Amino acid sequence: MARGRPVFKGQSWDCQVHMRLRVGEDDDLIAFLQHIPARRRVSAIKSALRSGKMNSTWTDKGEADDDLLPALDDFLK
Repeated sequence: MARGRPVFKGQSWDCQVHMRLRVGEDDDLIAFLQHIPARRRVSAIKSALRSGKMNSTWTDKGEADDDLLPALDDFLK
């Protein structure tokens, strides 16, 4: 029996992320990541992203900005 993850034969999209977290500002994120083994962090970050609210502001490629401006105008009045 083979060990590890099975070989993926579909298409993949590579994304590299580098973060610099600041002590005093990002303490919650630092604590979250410190308690996860290095080889499990990608999995944990993917789970955290999936469990958060990813609304149309992030996924519509800027189209949500059209709705944001009138809301901002109303807020400033």
